[in-house]
Amino acid sequence: MKLSEASERAMTYPKGQEEWSCGFSYTPVFGLGYEEGIHRRDPSSILEVDGVYYVWYTKSSGPMFGQTVRDPYAKKYPWDYANIFYATSLDGVAWEERGCAIPHGGKGDYDERTVCTPDVMEHEGKYYLVYQTLPQGTKYDGSEEHVAMAIASDPNGPWEKLEANILDPMDQGEWFGQHDNYNDGFYTGRCHDPMLFAYNEKFYLYYKCCSTGEAEKYAEVDTRWGVSIADCITGPYHASEYNPVTNSGHETLLWPYQGGIAALLNRDGPEKDTIQYAKDGINFSLMAKVQDTPQAGGAFRSKNPDLCPLEGIRWGLCHVDERGGVWNHIVRFDVDTRHPYCRPMKYPKSNCDYLHN
Repeated sequence: MKLSEASERAMTYPKGQEEWSCGFSYTPVFGLGYEEGIHRRDPSSILEVDGVYYVWYTKSSGPMFGQTVRDPYAKKYPWDYANIFYATSLDGVAWEERGCAIPHGGKGDYDERTVCTPDVMEHEGKYYLVYQTLPQGTKYDGSEEHVAMAIASDPNGPWEKLEANILDPMDQGEWFGQHDNYNDGFYTGRCHDPMLFAYNEKFYLYYKCCSTGEAEKYAEVDTRWGVSIADCITGPYHASEYNPVTNSGHETLLWPYQGGIAALLNRDGPEKDTIQYAKDGINFSLMAKVQDTPQAGGAFRSKNPDLCPLEGIRWGLCHVDERGGVWNHIVRFDVDTRHPYCRPMKYPKSNCDYLHN
């Protein structure tokens, strides 16, 4: 028997590992659901503090007009002219919006136009929000975002912004040296979806970047993830020489597991809808193909992430995307081991009751 090139290629695919396999189910939430005229999106990781769950998210109001609008000051996207709000819950389903945590800046500030797409980390008794910023006067075409940080001693705030962004987009990168194919390469002024971890006695800041060129000719979104590393939590952050560390994935969603970093790569790229794992936080290997992945998911940051490979994403919040043609709103996701492509999970009973309610 002879093998076609496709069959030969299939024989080299990594085998999915049972303990990493899963699907996802979705349920509405109260307090953050659909509201006409309001966009709520990009929920952060979820923290539990004194028995209360906290989440931060992008909030804006009013219609958006898209990238082709001629007025440079018109609202282009749901995350344009936005602020970062937060909400609390006792059960992860009924949420109470508590107010604005991070407003966009004043005239001339580095975050004058918008602040959006937050994530949060607790470290040594303090809370750190990382999020995208954009100054006024920038041509908002999905590029030129930066990453900023605010710090608080209490999840309810007040939050103190740092005086400057902690991460700026890079230019003139190359993807395998093929500069002609990718114009400005992997880094084209995009610096989206930050996630921060205290890891290996340093601080790892993951984010989404994009390349341009060949992929755009085929109407594909060519997103990958990078990581920048710092000795001090406030920086300076330096890009890893291995960037990009993934070849797929839209919004970042990562969690610690047994000394490494696991990642859910969704909706873009040749390895979309996979779970991957890097023992060193940089070199990711494919662990499983997964189904029905959440968009812009923010997972509950478990205090015991080593219980099983999926403990770090067993539940969380995500948004219903603008591609659906409605006002963005937030829903809950749960790991669904009853999905036909899933395997039984070996959670301790106390951690799996919710799967069967």
